[in-house]
Amino acid sequence: MAQFEKHVFICTQGPYCEFDGDPTAIFDRLKRLVGAHGLNEKIRINKAGCLNQCGHGPMLVVYPEATWYGNVQVDDVEEIVDRHLLNGEVIERLRYIAPPGNNKHVDHYPAEVRAFKDATEEMQKKRAALRQATLAQIQARAQAE
Repeated sequence: MAQFEKHVFICTQGPYCEFDGDPTAIFDRLKRLVGAHGLNEKIRINKAGCLNQCGHGPMLVVYPEATWYGNVQVDDVEEIVDRHLLNGEVIERLRYIAPPGNNKHVDHYPAEVRAFKDATEEMQKKRAALRQATLAQIQARAQAE
C-alpha cells in the first residue's frame, strides 16, 4: 500500500496562477482542513511548480485518480475537502479536463502580467547562471587545496 491514499498538488509557482487567485492561501487552507479531519497520514497536500495549464488557474490535481480542478478559489477548498477528499465525489463545476501536454491560455492577461512573467523568467536564468558560477568557484577552490 502507498504511504498516502491521496496526493493533492497545488500550482504555487507558475507564472500566472497568482493573477487568477491565491494558490498559497488555497494550499494553507487545504493543509488546515485535512489536518482538522485527522487525515494527515492519509492525504498529502503539496505545493507544485507550474502544471502547464496556465490561464485556467489556480490549478490543483488530486491523485491517484488524476482529477484536475481549475479556477479554484479559497472559498472552494472546504467543498473540495468535504466532497472529494472525504467522500470521493468529483466536483464537476470545478473539474478541468486537462488535455495531454501544455494547454496554456494566456492571451487574456494584460501586457503587464506577461511582462512580469518575462522578467521572472529572466531573473530565473540569471539565478541559474550565478548558481553554476558559484559551484564552479567552489569546485575550483576544492581542487586547488
